Amino acid sequence: MDAGVLNALGDTIAMVPCLTRVLVRPNTGSMMLKFAGHPDALFKAISAQGLATIRHPAPPPPIGQVARLGIMRADMALKDRTRNTLDLNSTMALLLFAAAVVQIGRGQIAGPATTLATAALSMLDRDRVK
Repeated sequence: MDAGVLNALGDTIAMVPCLTRVLVRPNTGSMMLKFAGHPDALFKAISAQGLATIRHPAPPPPIGQVARLGIMRADMALKDRTRNTLDLNSTMALLLFAAAVVQIGRGQIAGPATTLATAALSMLDRDRVK
């Protein structure tokens, strides 16, 4: 943005009643506003004068959607790094098998080892069903 236009905008915005300071930075094309009171009052005053249109940020996506996206990205990264040799599902299955082996080594065959091994096998078998 042109420095003169930004400075003129800063001067105009400085007339808004609840503002206590306006700092214009032409080198970055930014403006910092210091105000007293609630920000909604400032936003309404700026909008009422036609100086800017204030848009509130969109609500964040649901946590489940964020988690699925993160898992999908981790799966894709793992596939890329291993040249499609491993995916997240098979890696988790291998970790469960390793945990089962550790439990067998501790002599805990009936409880944790079989549960871990069964979970690992079901994860590997899940890909075949599709």
